[in-house]
Amino acid sequence: MKSTVEKLGNNQVVLEVEVDQEQVEAALEKASRRLARQIRVPGFRPGRAPRAVIEMRLGREVLYQEALDELIPEAYSRALEENDLVPIDSPELDILDAEEGKPLRFKAIVEVKPEVTLGEYKGLEVTKQVTRVTNSDVDRVLEDMRERMAELVSVEKEAVELGDFAVIDFTGYIDDQPFPGGAAQGYTLEVGGGAFIPGFEDQLVGAKAGEVRQVEVTFPEDYRAEQLAGKEARFEVKIHEIKEKRYPALNDDFAKDVGDFETLLELRADIRKRLEEAEEREAERRLEQDLIEAVVERASCDVPEKMIQHQLEHKRQHFERNLYYSGLDKEQYLELLGITEDEMEARMRTEAEQEVKTSLVMEALVEAEGIAVTDEELDQHIDGLVGEGPDADARRERLEAQRENLRESLVVEKTIDLLKASATINEVIVDKPESAQEAQDQPQADAPESDAD
Repeated sequence: MKSTVEKLGNNQVVLEVEVDQEQVEAALEKASRRLARQIRVPGFRPGRAPRAVIEMRLGREVLYQEALDELIPEAYSRALEENDLVPIDSPELDILDAEEGKPLRFKAIVEVKPEVTLGEYKGLEVTKQVTRVTNSDVDRVLEDMRERMAELVSVEKEAVELGDFAVIDFTGYIDDQPFPGGAAQGYTLEVGGGAFIPGFEDQLVGAKAGEVRQVEVTFPEDYRAEQLAGKEARFEVKIHEIKEKRYPALNDDFAKDVGDFETLLELRADIRKRLEEAEEREAERRLEQDLIEAVVERASCDVPEKMIQHQLEHKRQHFERNLYYSGLDKEQYLELLGITEDEMEARMRTEAEQEVKTSLVMEALVEAEGIAVTDEELDQHIDGLVGEGPDADARRERLEAQRENLRESLVVEKTIDLLKASATINEVIVDKPESAQEAQDQPQADAPESDAD
């Protein structure tokens, strides 16, 4: 078999293939035997009719087409491999010569992965920014731990205040008729926590234990239950009990309760160490990303539109899946971001194009450096992930099913290690940006859900 390649531009090539007459004859014989098993020919056992009889019975065109249907895809695949071409779309095939007794000639016009011209990728200079861990960061972790260990305790007090937890029964009415999902008993509500619809919790302030209050509210126009949206409602609420959240004291006993620590100082030191390790991992991740972006920026290639569209469709599906699980619709999400659908689409396209280029450049770098992962290296990696324990066999089975994906991940790791080994890395310690600091300072709590919230 012989093949030639002609570049057309826009990552398209014309691949002309010539298949030897001997291969064509072998394909015809194979097709004849296959057809002989599918039809009944008087005087012959199934599958035993000779080629001449099959050709006479079905016609030469049928036999030839049967042979070509298998021969052309095989020859096309071999020609791609011989010319180091990777198609990104189905080819346009055209048979040039298929006369009896001659070689088969056909051409394929196909769009292929583009050539990548790598720029300088060794000796890059990058900055590794490690965020400083402060006493305030340690304090926040300690407060989170206290929050998780806090207990609700009943208190004897005059009336409900903001921040209290009220144990209530409630029944909701619209036009003096109870509505589905508008009632609960023994519900513990943080007053002022924002779990229920606006106005509900504020009207409980000042209520006494044992009191029954009438709470009047209007459901928001965008309320998730459409049958309630915009409706005025009255809730009959009975306050059974008032509770407060009690937090454990921050002392050595607290440290002993939360872990294997003798003193609060030991606990603080352990928290700081874990925070610093997390910041180091994040700094390393950012450094690796910066190195990859620098390599991609210095490389050039014509990113095919088909690959961009394929990646864009993948991103759309991922976005819609995340949107579904978040409980938001597209309009709500866009409103939260403060952008239009066209702006979001443009942003996703830019990301898709950059992701495709990054993939192409990294593939080219792997090929240029001859980076590979041996079966032995992969086996050692899987052994390390499996570890020990009663479910080790099940873990190994799952990992073996992902063997080639793991190999690709290790290739990426090796490639990044190569970039880091030759790079000049300047490490600096930086303070956390004010916006991130302020976000951490904001109190966060998981609000309880109710059909009436």
